[in-house]
Amino acid sequence: MANTPMSTPGKYLYGFVEGDFEVAEELLGLANAPVHSIRLEDIAALVSDHPVEKLSVLRKNLEPHHRVIREISAQSTLIPATFGHISETDRQILAVLRDNHSEIREELRRLSGKAEMGVKLVWDVDNIFDFFVGVDRELRSRRDRVFGKSRATLEDKLELGAFFDKLHRRERERLGNQIVEALRPVTCEFRLNAPAEEKTVLNAAFLIERAREKEFEEALYRAAGLFDSNFALDYNGPWPPYSFVRLTLKPAVAEAAARN
Repeated sequence: MANTPMSTPGKYLYGFVEGDFEVAEELLGLANAPVHSIRLEDIAALVSDHPVEKLSVLRKNLEPHHRVIREISAQSTLIPATFGHISETDRQILAVLRDNHSEIREELRRLSGKAEMGVKLVWDVDNIFDFFVGVDRELRSRRDRVFGKSRATLEDKLELGAFFDKLHRRERERLGNQIVEALRPVTCEFRLNAPAEEKTVLNAAFLIERAREKEFEEALYRAAGLFDSNFALDYNGPWPPYSFVRLTLKPAVAEAAARN
């Protein structure tokens, strides 16, 4: 019978924290391995033992990755690592810390005491085209001219669609800006994500001071008053600042530290 190849032991990376951060003994990561830190002076990497292998993007792997990051972020400033980074040895992790020390140190300072909030505004209507027809006289007039004909041409329909698209983009930008401007005084940074659906007005991430979370929520409630029942405004968080990490490990080190 053929021998089964042995996996190379390695270190799974969750992110970087202050060097004096103490990890709770009961905190378990991937494969139920205890999370621990590898320190270098005033910074540290949070890791757990894991074989060096390509990780599948499955719930059983993603859940412990994000759970560890959430739990640590609730206690201390954390620069979260993307999913799937595995190094072979402690020495490789220390090389990452050493060769990127100033960059990690600065990023920890910049993100100290901050969290990410997600905000989404959508048109809460059955049919977005019909809604716009009901509120925009010019679109309604164009629609009636096209479909009032005994036989509308493809060109007529394309022109109507192009007009709707232009109106839709303009309104999305105008309404989204209202939310951004309402929240700007209580946020540090924001990032707009491309809307995935036609009914999405705004899908954005906001970086806030954790101490100002209540102010952020109050500002969001005031912003909700700008919109009628044809809209739904939702938010989530606080989260680790995934969308606002600027740290890029030096290429040579990153290749040594990340085995996917």
